[in-house]
Amino acid sequence: MYYNGLMKFSLGQNFWKKFFCMFFGILFMGFFLSFLIMVNWGSDPYTFQNKNICSRFGISLGNWQLAFNAILFIFVLIADRKLIGFGTIFNWVMIGYTADFFCWLWKNKLPPEVFSGEIIWLKIIIFAIGILGFVISASFYMNAQLGLSPYDAVAMLWGRLVSKRIPSPLARIIYDLTAVLVGILITIGTDIQIKTSLPGSIILGLTLGPMISIVGKFMNTHILKMK
Repeated sequence: MYYNGLMKFSLGQNFWKKFFCMFFGILFMGFFLSFLIMVNWGSDPYTFQNKNICSRFGISLGNWQLAFNAILFIFVLIADRKLIGFGTIFNWVMIGYTADFFCWLWKNKLPPEVFSGEIIWLKIIIFAIGILGFVISASFYMNAQLGLSPYDAVAMLWGRLVSKRIPSPLARIIYDLTAVLVGILITIGTDIQIKTSLPGSIILGLTLGPMISIVGKFMNTHILKMK
């Protein structure tokens, strides 16, 4: 089952199950994102897009994402405020700081060659773990149905708009790959290097939509006990 956008905030039987799925999903998104940042072979499509926009115009990533998320948040608030909830706030605040903390930890506690590429097979393993862990964690947070980040909420609105013509997982793939395309186009005519960061961003763009559906079915059957 793909995320249906129905927020349920009552303190019923499933609330705390959903809350923990949401909280730890977001926590581990930041954790696995730190692997992707350190490996530098690409991150999620939204981060890829925003990093390149910031590099093009000399804006800090934190300031840009804060401003752009605010714009998206207002749009979602007008279009469907049911998509806003605890997950919106936790996602907005936690992921960046969690990734920053673990990046600091890896830099100070692990040998530099772990991420530098001197041991290529180790870098490939870390990259694969980061990709898989990120998409599974993101899927848990979204399927908890306790609120979406502004970027994910707009993805949901887009999915509903085209739902009669395009399956939801495919709609998400198109949405994420559009963010990757924007990130590529914004670098045209500049000396911004994106070759090393493209693979991970494209892989995440292709896998996030299907993984949301797979994890959603697992959660509803084995965790939330919903048909």
